[in-house]
Amino acid sequence: MEKDRQALETLEKHLSLNPTNVEAILLKGEIQSNLDDHLSAIRTFGDALACDPKCCKAFTNLGVVMVRLNQPENAIIYLTKALDLEPDSQINLHRKAQILFNLSRINEARSYYTEAHKSDLKSAALFLNRFLLVPGIPASTEEIDTCREVFERGLELAEKEEGLVLDLDQDSLPHTFSLAYHNKNDRLLLERYINLMRQLAAPLLERLRQERDPQTDIRKLEKSDRIRIGFLSQYFNKHSNTLAFEGLIQHLDRSLFEVHLIHTFNSKKDDWRDRLDSISDNSILLTKDLEGINKTLCSLNLDILFFTDIGMNAYDFLFPLLEAAPIQLTGWGIPHTSGITEVDYYISCDKLEPRDADDLYTETLVKLPGGIPCCFISDTLEYTNLPREYFILPPSATLIGCLQSFHKLHPDFDFILEDIAIRNPDVGFVFVEDAFAARTKLFLERLSRNAPTAYERCITLALMNRAEYHALCACMDILLDPIYYGSGITFFEASFVGTPIVTLEGRYLRSRVVACGYREMEIEDKPIASSKEEYVEIATSLVKNRDRRISIRESILKNNHRVFNRVDYVRSFERFCLSAVEEIQNISR
Repeated sequence: MEKDRQALETLEKHLSLNPTNVEAILLKGEIQSNLDDHLSAIRTFGDALACDPKCCKAFTNLGVVMVRLNQPENAIIYLTKALDLEPDSQINLHRKAQILFNLSRINEARSYYTEAHKSDLKSAALFLNRFLLVPGIPASTEEIDTCREVFERGLELAEKEEGLVLDLDQDSLPHTFSLAYHNKNDRLLLERYINLMRQLAAPLLERLRQERDPQTDIRKLEKSDRIRIGFLSQYFNKHSNTLAFEGLIQHLDRSLFEVHLIHTFNSKKDDWRDRLDSISDNSILLTKDLEGINKTLCSLNLDILFFTDIGMNAYDFLFPLLEAAPIQLTGWGIPHTSGITEVDYYISCDKLEPRDADDLYTETLVKLPGGIPCCFISDTLEYTNLPREYFILPPSATLIGCLQSFHKLHPDFDFILEDIAIRNPDVGFVFVEDAFAARTKLFLERLSRNAPTAYERCITLALMNRAEYHALCACMDILLDPIYYGSGITFFEASFVGTPIVTLEGRYLRSRVVACGYREMEIEDKPIASSKEEYVEIATSLVKNRDRRISIRESILKNNHRVFNRVDYVRSFERFCLSAVEEIQNISR
């Protein structure tokens, strides 16, 4: 950052002598934006256009700045102007497609990805980006089904396409991330995707293996005083992933474990990340290139490597394929299988999983005792009692909170909201807006079609800080857990303030956390439904019966200590790790 400031000073001096040097002006704007001074960057790129009204790079850079400012519609305007000047620009075609994809404008995104692909027919990323598009805010279940069909057809075409190259410098989508929201068993689809990627990455992976020290057998464990365990993520910062793993990282017995925190190159540095670093034995920042990542991971001589969020980023599936540790794990950070055979175990809990759960995972499923695979630290929660008036909410109305991200709200959930609204004509429904205004608009347009009664009584609030979110939860009479992909960290946050959550316990882990949490708390009158009809019945009963709401709230507040600070989960995890390491050591003797 200091180097950027110094460069900016040098450019200012140069431009004082050469004020019409467009390249210098553009560079100045880029540095300003990199320093988060986006408004100055916009003015600077305007200066470039004053010198050269047809400067494609100025329009391109303005598009990039608008993305950083969460103004995707304006970004599209500037990138369109850039493409008018250079229609074949692969990077701008790709950028515009990416924005359209983020706005769930799937068909438009596909057309731009198709144009980008024409510039490099061998690029696997450009090939697949045309097909593997799943909307974040789907318009309907029919759109979901259509996109999944195109997804599978794209995989089939890629499997048959000869000469595709996995170019890691080419931007790619995190293709599989949104599949989990559709209430499907995605194991076979994920395995198929990973098999394709493993095949495309094979030449690179083989070269990296050959470059390793021939004396090192990475799959062989040596006897040592402490187990060396690494936790790898992009999101060990102000993110729910930190809340999910901080307790485990903090409370692992340091007489038994040496803990390495591994950040990917694009991990944001903030006070949350600093806090995690401070409770770890070692903190590592990976480079961007896979060669460097391979060398760094192998040099750590880890016994166990835990991937906390596989699938959230485009190429993170490659990290387990490096097999940089003899035991590789994943778990609740992503509440479904990774589809990667190189990941040995998926860490869960026995009360959380359905009976046939083993068949849902590529990994060996480890069901530790209990129902919550997390040591959530209650000290991380912040609460200030704020009245409804603070949020400009009606003070005396019965309010139902649907306070989850819109991408979690399946179109089927709209019809449940409508049934609740019809049966309870006096309630209001409270939502929190998306970071992108366009995505909020898409959800509300869908709600107006599927649930017009609920839509007429919905209230949307601006994004807020965490303490305000907790206070908002407390202001709600009841909360609704989304069907299919329910609450995770937000279950702990709601339990902290006691607001009852109505939940539909589904087939997959991702819809079972709230129900298992209630059982862990031993709540007698648990608002757990086994069908959509019962979900509506429970919500209606709670709306009409204030005493029942108060009773459940009091019970949650009395018993929520049973789900916080679960060091017993940490001890169970430790026992599993010790056993897994011993098993590998016995095999290698």
